[in-house]
Amino acid sequence: MDLQEGLCRADGRVGGPALTAEVERRGVLTHAASALARCRDARLPVLHARVAFDAGYTRLTSGSAAFGAFRERRLMLADSAEAAIVGEVAPLPDEPVVDKGCVNPFVGTRLLSLLLARRVDHLLLGGVATNHVVEGTARHASDLGYRVTVLEDLCASRSPELHDFSITSILPSYAEVRPHVDALDDLLGAGAADR
Repeated sequence: MDLQEGLCRADGRVGGPALTAEVERRGVLTHAASALARCRDARLPVLHARVAFDAGYTRLTSGSAAFGAFRERRLMLADSAEAAIVGEVAPLPDEPVVDKGCVNPFVGTRLLSLLLARRVDHLLLGGVATNHVVEGTARHASDLGYRVTVLEDLCASRSPELHDFSITSILPSYAEVRPHVDALDDLLGAGAADR
């Protein structure tokens, strides 16, 4: 989720140097590409979520100042380079992309209907920032009855402290938190590749 040029790259206008440095330091994009390849090989459903707006910002659903700044600064327009999902995890043509206007990809989007249509009951989450989109999605999905696993090495925040607090103090209430290799070894070894 939100693995976008404007958030994950050093020249991104949105994420800022602290977030992009943590994405690089933690190897988030390398880990995400590895996890994505394994999920694709196992034919697991893959969905992508990103912050992306139309020219009128009608998709903006958040009342927060941070999201208001996107409109003021004309950031994250859907067809802009900064809103693009990074090449390492670029969606394949058959993988849905959910464009959202707030932290939570369930709000104002078709995400729930996509999950229901695919009969998904277990979500594997990763993205930036850990203490924003990952937490928000894990909380919402858990409340909807989904089993949730956060792939810890696919996540980063603006500081190690923010990431670590989320991983150790918040997310375990809503999800299992594991490195992607361990989680996928267990999941794919349990016959889930046929789902």
